[in-house]
Amino acid sequence: MEVALSIAIVGDMALKYIILSDDDETSDEDEIVSVVLLTKKRRRKPSRIENYVERTVPNLTAREFQQHFRITIDAYEHLIQMVGLLLKRKNSKGRFTINVEKQLLAVIWLLATPDSYRSVGERFDLGKSSLSVCFMRVIKILCSLTQRIITWPTGHKLTEVKEKFRQMAGLPNVIGAIDGTYICIKAPHEDPESYITRKSHYAITLQAICDANLKFTDVFVGYPGSVHDNRIFRNSEIYIAVRNHLQQYFPDDEYIIGDKAYPCLSWCIPPYINRGNLTPAKRHFNTIMAKTRQTIERSFALLMGRFRRLKFLDMQRTDLIPTAVLASCVLHNICLEHRDVEIDNYIREGIDDIYHNDENEGHGHQEIEGTRKRDELCRQLFI
Repeated sequence: MEVALSIAIVGDMALKYIILSDDDETSDEDEIVSVVLLTKKRRRKPSRIENYVERTVPNLTAREFQQHFRITIDAYEHLIQMVGLLLKRKNSKGRFTINVEKQLLAVIWLLATPDSYRSVGERFDLGKSSLSVCFMRVIKILCSLTQRIITWPTGHKLTEVKEKFRQMAGLPNVIGAIDGTYICIKAPHEDPESYITRKSHYAITLQAICDANLKFTDVFVGYPGSVHDNRIFRNSEIYIAVRNHLQQYFPDDEYIIGDKAYPCLSWCIPPYINRGNLTPAKRHFNTIMAKTRQTIERSFALLMGRFRRLKFLDMQRTDLIPTAVLASCVLHNICLEHRDVEIDNYIREGIDDIYHNDENEGHGHQEIEGTRKRDELCRQLFI
């Protein structure tokens, strides 16, 4: 005779209705017990590491801490002082949010590793939804620090940056190197074709200017990967600001340097485009430019090598991806304010993940003041 079995799950109850025949009762009971156990097993609370932040992290040495989180413990403590009160505030329902240290460390771990939300949640005893909320809160707060942390060099800092750039290869008055790199993402739901790069990756572009110490002095992020660097540059906030207030950014005839994608302006100098007819002086100038401009390459490599999630930023909401990238750039600068012996190792880890739009080469236009300035620099350096 057939056995009719109906199971409904309500809360922790595995069975609500059980209808059995009188035949082969023992066998059927065994089967029911198996179903109950299997159902309970499936609904069991996920196993998580308890008190990892409260007990394990405080016992880590400085070296162990950096191996885990890829930032120095000094940088972390400085970060806690900056954002602790903001993370500690009450939520909209009047309850205090998750422990500040747990929020910050969990998000740093997420950025520093490609680990899944599930595995990170298990480590920090957080559900996936809670971890997602923490992630959004922390990166938004980090972005709110942008104007304090990512700053244009002025005063004695400007003089220091110029001298350090000059020491690299002899190029005078340089205060920054500019370039763009791709942040790979999954295909967006809206207009995915515009995000496809020439390497057939989906990506957004991060444009940044860095100083001689690898710190970002300007960041502009969010344009789809198919857009040329030159167009992104001309739509960036720094371009508009300099056009309106040139003396504020370049008070003593300083300039930034870029690759061939960028226009030749009085304040932005690219190398000469090599069409097989460059003079020895121009080839010499290009060599000096390359030695100086590698600073931005190293800065991007350090960013990618330290915060490895940026190698492929898998986020559901495309509109929040620039926020995560900008927050990582803020952390990048904070980390550089503290002595870090692992910088060269992170650069080696990230150098292969720097992607450029090679089609950009030669798209930058030239202005009379820019070409005169570049030619004069070329002449001075070849004497």
